[in-house]
Amino acid sequence: MSSATLIPHLRQASKQALPKISSLPSTLLTRTASPILISKRALASTTSKTLSTIPGINPFRQYSTPSLAIHNEKTNVNQAPALAAAAQEESMNESTSLKEKQEKRISEIKDAKLIFNQAFKNVQDIHGRENMKFPKEIIWLMGAPGSGKGTHTPAILRARGITNPPISMSSLLATPECKELINKGMMVSDGKVVENLLHALLDCEPEVGVLVDGFPRSEVQVECLKLFHERMHELRKEFKHTPLKDFFPRPTFRICVLYVDEEISVNRQLMRGKLIKENNAQVMRSGKGEIKEERVTDFDELLIRARYQIFKDHYSCLLKLSKIFPFHLINAVGSIDSVMRIILKEFEYQSSLELEHDTYEAISHIPLATKIGIHARQDLIRRLEHYCETEPDIFSKAVRFIDQEVSPMIARHAISGQALVRSDNTILSDPKIVEVVISILSERGYAVTMDERVHETPKRVDPKTFEIILERTHVYALNVRFPQHHIQPLEQKF
Repeated sequence: MSSATLIPHLRQASKQALPKISSLPSTLLTRTASPILISKRALASTTSKTLSTIPGINPFRQYSTPSLAIHNEKTNVNQAPALAAAAQEESMNESTSLKEKQEKRISEIKDAKLIFNQAFKNVQDIHGRENMKFPKEIIWLMGAPGSGKGTHTPAILRARGITNPPISMSSLLATPECKELINKGMMVSDGKVVENLLHALLDCEPEVGVLVDGFPRSEVQVECLKLFHERMHELRKEFKHTPLKDFFPRPTFRICVLYVDEEISVNRQLMRGKLIKENNAQVMRSGKGEIKEERVTDFDELLIRARYQIFKDHYSCLLKLSKIFPFHLINAVGSIDSVMRIILKEFEYQSSLELEHDTYEAISHIPLATKIGIHARQDLIRRLEHYCETEPDIFSKAVRFIDQEVSPMIARHAISGQALVRSDNTILSDPKIVEVVISILSERGYAVTMDERVHETPKRVDPKTFEIILERTHVYALNVRFPQHHIQPLEQKF
């Protein structure tokens, strides 16, 4: 079909679509009035649909018009109604998709509440509500398959002083039924997982923390974790004014995620499977050693990638917890030692997270030992410059005291690395002179502490009141420390 035949067909198609444009919202008409704002996808889709209705026209064939100006004019004006309809349809599809996601999210939250409430009730019916004593601190350890959760767990336990044995979800779900699902790359029902977890937490010593390896792994489990935290707060409030209050402390949850990319995860698991096979073969030949479990997921690359895909699918769920609990995302790609150093740094004590709010507020104004010396050098220089320029008399007295009483004592104890200087010099009763003395010695590389003691000596007795009159003497002790020098014995030189 020629271009001359094609144009009348396009005009006729636009006339048929023209009545529909009047029913569109004015805002949509405004948007579609400009051809620049029309998406290429909508233009291609609409043009294809229009051409497919014309007899003898192939929608995948390119047609040209005698005049480029006429072609642009007809496309911009005549296709506006069809393009507007396509844009409206696309917008409605996006709105429907968003609505479906929101409804699914609401449904999952409702399901999580039902699952958690039922699991908690089942456990409570067995143990009794007053015995629902969970550990105060719980570290929820997650990670990609092959990220080294088992390898790094001892480091985390040491960093937090946790003595309870770690809870491994894979061990809790070691029943034949659960193993079959896991070997297929599938997951066990959330209700069963939560119930087994609650039982395991109650078996721990509640006074110390515990680490849970492998939870949460799904959207529902993430919601169950939030509900569990809320339930622990409810129990604490319920038993706060009872003799059992110490068994229901404020819960502290920490989320730790060890991350490696997919290829590293796959290679590590395949290597683990290979080493286990070699070990078991050696044990079978020699009869010495221990047979290790050969997991299906350490040999089948498809299952390994399926496990990693599950981790990726639920990783966004874990990120939601970062807005609620302390969240530690650790890059586990490096060596064992480097990853361990990162873990120890991440899990350092943080009083704001572990103390009660009122307790922390009462002591938080006291500076941390790790921060008090950050600007100590600058402050030291500023003090010395100030006293030397504005109070030279005090500065000179401090220097003279060091020359006469401190330096000789330091020289006498040069090898030991420590000198104790006692003095009853009255100039040390002036706090400014003491500050300058300590500042000067600190600037020269000495570590100095000072102590003041009052000695009371009986002098006489008042004949009228028989009161013992005491004479008070102030004695100042400066403990000066510096690097110790080791002297090699003479006989070791030859």
